[in-house]
Amino acid sequence: MLDVGAQYLMDRRTDPTGFLERARLHQSRYRAERLRVPCGRYGNYLLERDARRGLNFFDDFGIQDAVRHRYPSYSRNVYANLLRSEHVPFNFFIPLNTNDEFRRRLFSTWLGFELKHVDEVRIEYAPMPRSEFLNDRTSFDAYVEYVDGAGLRGLVGIEVKYTERPYPLGKGSKEDRDILDVGSSYYRVMAASGIYRAGWGKELLRDEFRQLWRNQLLGESILQRFRERYAYATLMVLYPEGNRHVASACAGYGRLLLQPEYTFRALTYEQCIADLRTLTPADAFHPWVDYLQARYIVP
Repeated sequence: MLDVGAQYLMDRRTDPTGFLERARLHQSRYRAERLRVPCGRYGNYLLERDARRGLNFFDDFGIQDAVRHRYPSYSRNVYANLLRSEHVPFNFFIPLNTNDEFRRRLFSTWLGFELKHVDEVRIEYAPMPRSEFLNDRTSFDAYVEYVDGAGLRGLVGIEVKYTERPYPLGKGSKEDRDILDVGSSYYRVMAASGIYRAGWGKELLRDEFRQLWRNQLLGESILQRFRERYAYATLMVLYPEGNRHVASACAGYGRLLLQPEYTFRALTYEQCIADLRTLTPADAFHPWVDYLQARYIVP
């Protein structure tokens, strides 16, 4: 059996909860035991020759074609690093585009109300031109539009996390300048949205909430730009149960919203996979669901 490879000794310092360390080891074992290929410098890295073969992705349902269309040039982070989250939305959501009814039933379950139709899921979506929305580089890891039972149209922007933790602002960066500027698009869109509790103060700017806030505002900016088209905008965060940083951020962020049941959803990998398994319409999906379980659920 192949060795799990070197682990990064600073993981425990970076994440004292131990999840990052466990996730790296899990991906290293997956590479050694399931993919059966050697590693790069650390156990969670594929060698370039294996990365170019698409081994970071499930080999069915057009997933690898979707990846190559989005990333025609080789990217080590996307193709070789099993630990980063760039591959996660492709592996979780592209198969849903092969069955309209499966996709409709899943998003009805995740949103908590019956949908009439759900469009295909788009990966790494941002509306253009940026200047008409948030005027920054904010994008959704996955994005879907739907029609509810009353015929009203809504959108769901999905943020996918794996081992990520809150990140500090880069001093002097565009994001830093925009957040300090109360006249920026962020504040204009937020004021028009009316979705946050009064007296939120500086809470939304804290490291653990800031990215969720920006993603939420991106959805709201689309809603405001096309009021005649959309009635609802929801931010969904997909993350593993073991990432306590994201779990805590989602819980805290939800308390800052006036009606989070309509505007915000937090979905764990574990619940997502359970729903996929329960609602799957055909045996052809079973190997994919088993793959998600083996690949992403950290013991």
